[in-house]
Amino acid sequence: MTIKQFILLLWKNKLWILLPPVIAAVAVYGFTSNMPREYESKTIVFTNPTSNQGATDGGVVRMDFYTSNNLFDNLTLLVKSRETVEEASLRLLAGHLALSQPDSEVIGNKAFAALKTHFSSELWSELAVPGDEAATLARIKNHYSRYENSPIEYLLREHDHYAISKIIERLYVGRKASSDMMEIAYRTNDPGICYHTLRLITDEFMSRYSAMKELENINSITYFQNQLLIAQDKLRAAEESLKAFMTQNRILNYYEQGKYLDIAKLEHEQDEERSKRLISGTASNLDEIESMFENFDKRQVIIQRIGTLQDHIVAKNMEIQRLTMRSDESPRIGLLEAEIRSLKNQIDEASVELFKNSNTLNGLQRETILEEWLRLKVLYEEQKQALDVMQNRKTYLSEKIEEFAPLGAELKKLEREVSVNEDQYLSILHGLNMAYLKKYDLEMSSSQRLIDAPYFPKTPLPSKRALLTLGGGLATGTVMLSLVLLTFFLDNTIKSGPRAEKLTGLKVAGAWLDERLMERSVDKEKLSQKEIVQWHNYLSKHLPKSGKKLILFYSLQPGEGKTFLIKKLVQDLNEQNREAVYWGLTADTAAMPCATLSYPETASLQINNEKYWENKISENEKEFILWELPNIAEASLNYSLINQANALVMVLDAERKWTQADLHLLNNLKEMVEIPHLIWLNKMKSDELEDIIGEIPKKRSLIRSKIKKLLS
Repeated sequence: MTIKQFILLLWKNKLWILLPPVIAAVAVYGFTSNMPREYESKTIVFTNPTSNQGATDGGVVRMDFYTSNNLFDNLTLLVKSRETVEEASLRLLAGHLALSQPDSEVIGNKAFAALKTHFSSELWSELAVPGDEAATLARIKNHYSRYENSPIEYLLREHDHYAISKIIERLYVGRKASSDMMEIAYRTNDPGICYHTLRLITDEFMSRYSAMKELENINSITYFQNQLLIAQDKLRAAEESLKAFMTQNRILNYYEQGKYLDIAKLEHEQDEERSKRLISGTASNLDEIESMFENFDKRQVIIQRIGTLQDHIVAKNMEIQRLTMRSDESPRIGLLEAEIRSLKNQIDEASVELFKNSNTLNGLQRETILEEWLRLKVLYEEQKQALDVMQNRKTYLSEKIEEFAPLGAELKKLEREVSVNEDQYLSILHGLNMAYLKKYDLEMSSSQRLIDAPYFPKTPLPSKRALLTLGGGLATGTVMLSLVLLTFFLDNTIKSGPRAEKLTGLKVAGAWLDERLMERSVDKEKLSQKEIVQWHNYLSKHLPKSGKKLILFYSLQPGEGKTFLIKKLVQDLNEQNREAVYWGLTADTAAMPCATLSYPETASLQINNEKYWENKISENEKEFILWELPNIAEASLNYSLINQANALVMVLDAERKWTQADLHLLNNLKEMVEIPHLIWLNKMKSDELEDIIGEIPKKRSLIRSKIKKLLS
């Protein structure tokens, strides 16, 4: 839809678009003449949302967008909760029942009188304690809990001022921008009830929230205390297990003791290696010295042999002396002397051999070697005993290490249990301390504070009468405009030239206005002339410049105006002094201002009659032969004869609906037609006609002329 079509559519349906909204606005204005005025009161509460966090966070809270919104949603639901509103409503009712007469600052005369209609005088006297709101509230709660269908239950369910659902509907709770401030507003038609309802809801909300926080804190303290006892018992049990383990295994400091054992083992191995080297050297020296003692027995033999030889010499000398004392030069003396000399030589040889056995090769004395042997022998025995002691200590150290090594894993496990239980104990103790701090903080100050207390609304809110009137008119206008547009888009009539070309696939050669809807300001003669000229201009390019011009007219449905348009065409040809003949179903010369020929209704354009029609065409000498075909849905067509014409024109009613049957007939016809195939639209509306022939000649006002020029 173009802008021009949209504006023309609005102009054509201006009454439907403008009149219903005006009527609706007048009706709304009249119905709202007695609409009650409303009063509104507001309060602002500082919420401090971080106080919603648990006591174990140390007071450090990371507030992000989602956390903050969640906290404010919780507060909003608490304000609008049924229990909060119910308690406030009961207190409001108690305050009203405690009045002996209406007070404009509490409840107006009209509302007080309406309230009395819900209670009998006996019930009123039973519930009300004049001047004592608390006692009245206690009686109301008692009566409300005892009787299921009491008037109080009805008021809390249905009454405008006390019904819980209606109070929640009029109650507004919202966050002020992105701050910690929460605004609560309430509106109703009585200023006193408005003020006191908001005040009571705010008080009840703050009271319930404080009680919830205190209960939450008490629960936290109880939880931490219980958990602290459990953690303390676990810590003590772990410490006792560690103590028993260290006592049983005589562990003072496992890591130092383990380090000492490692060092002792390393030093012992070094000492053992050093002792082995020393005892090896001592044993070697001792073996060498002991090897010198191998000839000791031989020396004794030599000494004994020397002694024997000396005894022999002494005996020989004594025998010589006896012989000498006898002064006897016996040959025996010479023999004895020779024997003595021989014995001395043997003693000398034995002495030399004894000397060799008494001294070492190094020239040491045997006494010195003996002393050294004794010293080395003692040292060797000492070193041997020390090495045995080292072997025993090595065995002891190995056994201690094998015994001590597995204790590390168990000791570490026990120490880890003590550490974990200690950390848990300290964490719970910290949480308990924070819970106590939170408790003291709640006792010293409340996390909710009134920034702006509820105020008494002395002036009513601006009336919504004008807004409702405007809204009713606009809503009705929108509905009517939507209906007009919906009707336009759902309209499946042919309507315009572009739509006709789109539906049929044929070119529109001309169009004719629906003269029944022609405006008085339209110049009919100029319009007819313009329509027929436009038709001639388009059709002439498909007709021969000389000779006969045979034009066939048909329509898909009866009553689409073939005869009417042919008559207009004949009238124009007569004005041009051009001859024309009309062939059709009627031969009424008065109805058609030209020569007319009719064919019998039984005769059709069949192949058997083809020569008959060809003869008729050749016999006629008129320039234009305008041939109206019968309804193609009811008669057979001779396509060979049709294709001998110069043009085939489909007369189409623009106001009728285009159906699938029409499309089927047209497609069959288009497949067989070889000559120019055109459309002549009939019964068009003026706004659609202008898209084909241009501006319609008529008298226009200055404003409409400018609008027309702007749209064009």
